Amino acid sequence: MIGKMSFNVSLAQINPKGGDIAGNAEKILAGIAQAKMEKCDLVVFPEMALSGYCLDEKLFINLQFLRENKRVLMEKILPATQEIAVIVGFVDFDEQRKGPDGEVIRFNAAAVLQQGELLQIVHKRLLPSYRYFDDKRYFTPGREVQPISIQTTQGEVSLGVLICEDLWEEGYDFKPCTLYREQGVDYLITINASPFVGSTPGQRDGKRFERAHLLESQAQRFGVPVLYLNTVGVADNGKNVILFDGMSLAYDRTGQRVAVLKQFREDQQTVSFAKGTAVPVPEPAFDREAEIYQGLVMGVRDYYEKTGIFKSVLQTLSGGIDSALGTAIAFEAMGRELLEVYNLPSQYNSEQGQDLARQLAENFKLKYHVISIQEMVDQFTRDFERHLHPIQSSVTRENLQARVRGLIMMAESNDREALLLTNGNETEIALGYTTLYGDMAGGLSVIGDLSKPDVYRLAQYVNRKWGQAMIPEEIFETPPSAELRENQVDPFDYQVVSPLVSDFMERGLSPKDLVDCFQERRLDRRHYSLEGKSIYERYGFEEFRELAQELFRKLNRSVYKRLQGAPIIVVSRRAFGFDLRETIINGWEGSVTK
Repeated sequence: MIGKMSFNVSLAQINPKGGDIAGNAEKILAGIAQAKMEKCDLVVFPEMALSGYCLDEKLFINLQFLRENKRVLMEKILPATQEIAVIVGFVDFDEQRKGPDGEVIRFNAAAVLQQGELLQIVHKRLLPSYRYFDDKRYFTPGREVQPISIQTTQGEVSLGVLICEDLWEEGYDFKPCTLYREQGVDYLITINASPFVGSTPGQRDGKRFERAHLLESQAQRFGVPVLYLNTVGVADNGKNVILFDGMSLAYDRTGQRVAVLKQFREDQQTVSFAKGTAVPVPEPAFDREAEIYQGLVMGVRDYYEKTGIFKSVLQTLSGGIDSALGTAIAFEAMGRELLEVYNLPSQYNSEQGQDLARQLAENFKLKYHVISIQEMVDQFTRDFERHLHPIQSSVTRENLQARVRGLIMMAESNDREALLLTNGNETEIALGYTTLYGDMAGGLSVIGDLSKPDVYRLAQYVNRKWGQAMIPEEIFETPPSAELRENQVDPFDYQVVSPLVSDFMERGLSPKDLVDCFQERRLDRRHYSLEGKSIYERYGFEEFRELAQELFRKLNRSVYKRLQGAPIIVVSRRAFGFDLRETIINGWEGSVTK
């Protein structure tokens, strides 16, 4: 039938909220109404659109919630499907069957509805269990691959309905896409909750490019249009805030891109096919730093709105690059009415740093508070030594400053019911160069998945975006420092340390692996760029060997800190939290023999 008719599909890229069945249903009903106004044959909504994705585990074992999600589907959504077909994600379940845990069997499902009838329920077949995905933990896989026909004014159209991972069949023995095509479907429709993954510097290897390549190749391979509807907004697993970037796509049967929806925003577009083809659209412009920045902005705003427990946002400012970028992101996410910034200097904070913090706050026209902490630090030190013993460690004295700041800011957060943002970057968090109950205190880690070099890249983007130095240029030129003692600077060569940390985290390499790469000159030059100087010129073999081993030890020994930190917004291929599941007890050090 594909060769004989036109077919109008509305892609409804909505932002569901986990657990908010009523609110999500309103968005779905609004999307159906818009699609009807635009005379569409079919409207498609994201994976688990009705229930929300990344659900609290308590909801998966709560029969009231499961029943309500299905009741709303049948009593609210189904009656709205007169004169249109609808595909919508929800949680299906079977109360007559129990799993090994004694709970009812659940399915990640898509309902196909039309003319007030439930035509089909599709159960997700391929269940991911990598990164932060836990589908195998919560769902039973489906195995049926049965096309479903919907009615249009011009006749029947045969659809193959896929749910996210079902599309990525390579690497699996069970292949839903292939099975659908063997049965002669006219269109492949896939509903998704596919997270954002940013590209590496200088590359086009982010998730948006992986999706586009897969869809184009599947459309060309099978000779049918492929429509990919993604969710947008944030969800969380308790330790990670996961960004869903939307950017839904459609490719016609020739492999041409015929629709791209907005990134990081709700959107609804109609794609009009004629004989399986449609009008091509250009690829959206790509700016790596802009994309990651906008993802973080959405992350802060959506997290704030969806939690619903805060009345404003607090941000500390030190005059350094991390807090400068964090402030720019928070400003764009929340606006100056909901954001206030704080500078908490001790005797070791330079006048230049304090001036830069003030200047940045003035550039964004933010309410700015200065609270000197030295008197409090001195009083605490006296009381500690009077009741216990003289402080022996200089690190203890340094950390007291950070902890006094944390105490003040958490008191302010409590008293004002405000969300306190933290400023630690991935490199510092990896190596334990943060203070537990000090600068780690807060409710959301905004830049905790950015390496130190990426912090600089995004900060430079901020100034490009504004067309002026909203982040003062002197901040870029000032050597990074925690300013907890006289003349202190960060003890890391970030241009080498940051990619080493990434190789440990994202690629699972050991110190020995990296030392072997160094010895054989196989380190990726794109990641180990040292301002034009080769890493092999800057480091000798023995020096690099000791560095790799030391960093790996620091990485393992700071797990207990990371597990107590604020949830981290994820923008990379692997982030600390429940994305990278670490254990505190770990005796493996990947030793490098001399």
